[in-house]
Amino acid sequence: MTPTERDHRIKALAERSSYIENVLCHALVADLSSLVWRRDPFAALQVFNSEVDDSGFDIVLGLGTQIRYVQLKQAHEDKIPPHCSVRLSFSNLPGSCVVLMSHTLADLRLTKFRFFGGAPNEPMSNIEAMRQPKAPGRRNAAGERKVRTNYREVPVRQFQGPLSATELLDVLFPVIHDA
Repeated sequence: MTPTERDHRIKALAERSSYIENVLCHALVADLSSLVWRRDPFAALQVFNSEVDDSGFDIVLGLGTQIRYVQLKQAHEDKIPPHCSVRLSFSNLPGSCVVLMSHTLADLRLTKFRFFGGAPNEPMSNIEAMRQPKAPGRRNAAGERKVRTNYREVPVRQFQGPLSATELLDVLFPVIHDA
C-alpha cells in the first residue's frame, strides 16, 4: 500500500467510523458464531443490538445462561490507542466488557482482539479512580475542553491480549469447550 493509499484509508476510518464499526461488529459476530458452531452445533450465540447508543454498550451477546454487554472499539493494527473511554454506569452492568478489535487497513479483516472486563454475569473491575477523559472538540468559553465526568479512560495496557477470536470466545464465555 502506498503512503497515499494509507492516508486515504486512515481518513476514511475517521470520517466513516460508525460504518467501519458496524462492518467490524458483523465480522466479529460471524467469527464468534462460527466458533460456537464448531464447538457445539446445537448451541447458539444470541446477539442483541442496542437500539439507542446511550448505555455504553453496542451489542449484547448471550450463550446459554451467560450474558455479555459489549462495548466495541476498533483500531487498525498499526495503531493501538493508549486508552478507551468507558461509561461508568456501563461498567457496573453484570457481564459488561470492552472488546478492542484490531483490523487490517487494507481490507478491514479482523486480526486480533483485546478484552477488558470480568467474568460473565459480573461487572467489570472498578474503573471509578481512573482518569476522566476530555470531550473531543467541545470547549468552554475559555477554550478548555470539557471533562466527561461520567466516563473513565481505561488504559489498553490493562486489557487482556492480544487475543485470537478463539481466545476471545473463551474469555467471553468460558463454559463452552471444544467437543
